[in-house]
Amino acid sequence: MEIMNGFRIEPRPTIREEVYDYLRRMILVGKIRSGQRLMEGKLAEELRISRTPIREALSKLEMEKLIYPVPKGGYEIREFTEKEVKEICEIRMVTETLAAKWAAPKITSIEFERLDRIIQLTDKYIDRHESQKVVELDTEFHDIICIASRSKIIEEINRRLRDHMLMFRMKGLCVADIARRSNEGHRRIARALGKRDIKEIESAFKYHLTRTKRDVIQIIRDQVRGRN
Repeated sequence: MEIMNGFRIEPRPTIREEVYDYLRRMILVGKIRSGQRLMEGKLAEELRISRTPIREALSKLEMEKLIYPVPKGGYEIREFTEKEVKEICEIRMVTETLAAKWAAPKITSIEFERLDRIIQLTDKYIDRHESQKVVELDTEFHDIICIASRSKIIEEINRRLRDHMLMFRMKGLCVADIARRSNEGHRRIARALGKRDIKEIESAFKYHLTRTKRDVIQIIRDQVRGRN
């Protein structure tokens, strides 16, 4: 008898991975802001761990272009330019439209019902001014479509692109008008997916992400004006 047959031990994340995930999340949700300096020694002291996993996590964040080293030591948060945001939105338009086109013949009734439910819940949370819930539902809506494409590559690419936009999405979706425009875009996408109409899917994503790009660019311009 094989005693260990079927037994699996799930690998645990290393301390470096946990530190990286934590810092990355704090940057993306805006808890660590532009102008704040990330110092290896101070972070090690605050997190009560050695400097090595901190150094490795910061190096990985630098490679991802979320932070950059400063001359006096440490790192600061890198701000995305208007040009970079435009590029991310244009790339998302291609990759997320492709994900939806691949999802159209494969999406299950359960997944489709969840999309519809997310749209309804989003309306409710917009009216309640619960922006964190709106952001979470927005993420879930796009995740479901990517998962329904049955492509891990598309799923990972789109998750990374949306992550880079997270700080802007959080600021934008706090504004009721922007959140409602976003949810109207989701309605169009869900309707097109329900019909499994490729041309309508392309049109719906273009409508949604063009408006997302416009709203995010306005947020960046408002930030710049606020600093001047």
